[in-house]
Amino acid sequence: MHYPLISILLACCLLVAACDDAVESAGASTSTTHETGVATSILNAGVAVHLGKTEAPAKFLFDPLYDDHFGSLEPLDNALIERIVTGAPPYDNVAAVFVSHAHGDHFSATHLNRMLAAQPGLRLVAPAQAIEEMRRGEGWDPTFAVRIEAISLENGARAETFEIAGARIEAFRSPHAGYPDRHRDVHNITYRVTAAFGTRAVHRVMHFGDADPGSAFLAPHADFLSRTRTGLAIVPFWFLSADDPQALIGTTLNAEAAVGMHVPVREPEWLEASGWEYFSGEGQTAAIPATR
Repeated sequence: MHYPLISILLACCLLVAACDDAVESAGASTSTTHETGVATSILNAGVAVHLGKTEAPAKFLFDPLYDDHFGSLEPLDNALIERIVTGAPPYDNVAAVFVSHAHGDHFSATHLNRMLAAQPGLRLVAPAQAIEEMRRGEGWDPTFAVRIEAISLENGARAETFEIAGARIEAFRSPHAGYPDRHRDVHNITYRVTAAFGTRAVHRVMHFGDADPGSAFLAPHADFLSRTRTGLAIVPFWFLSADDPQALIGTTLNAEAAVGMHVPVREPEWLEASGWEYFSGEGQTAAIPATR
């Protein structure tokens, strides 16, 4: 039997596509090096993430430097501060630092000024409140301004999308935990960062700072969250004590996985028993699953 040439070509194309899908599916289930990004704990709410192509990943830091531990959190020692500030391994080749809000357990104006001075290629993304503290702080240099993205939003609002090191940066503001009785005027920013892994997959993370997980506070962002699946949600540990944390993480936040952060030195008894991953010391890791 003779087949028309167009039929043969179509069959070949379908076979190649099927093989591609099979390889991609097999890789997702067997490989952590090539199919997942990595989030690595610093301390407290500080997290480093490696996203994108294995041979040239983008590295970003969230809330890496802070001044206060308020007697319940682990303080940064001087050696760790210097590694972050100067860009010594494993904190080398960082494309950008993200600050969730201008509280002393998430932010240090002085150390961030030092870091910008020490690393001329470094970008900073932070609430305008934090930038104003840096301008008044020790070590500020007006030339830093061109490397800074200042986020100024009302609660429930979302920032314009931009790119750093080829990664897509999105941000929204939602209330700090304790709102409205406390922290009413604090600009708490959630960041969603996406880096292409391949032609049909990405690594995507969200870092929530000190957000309140109340449904009323997340509702304004429901469309934003539901449109795009996140690989890893990096959440303050109290998200994991919600009435239905699985629904909060998987449905409301639309995330494949979550890891808790901002854990006090004296860990809540329920946390380990919860079965959720969480960071409690420097160098712990969590996988960032590839998504579409």
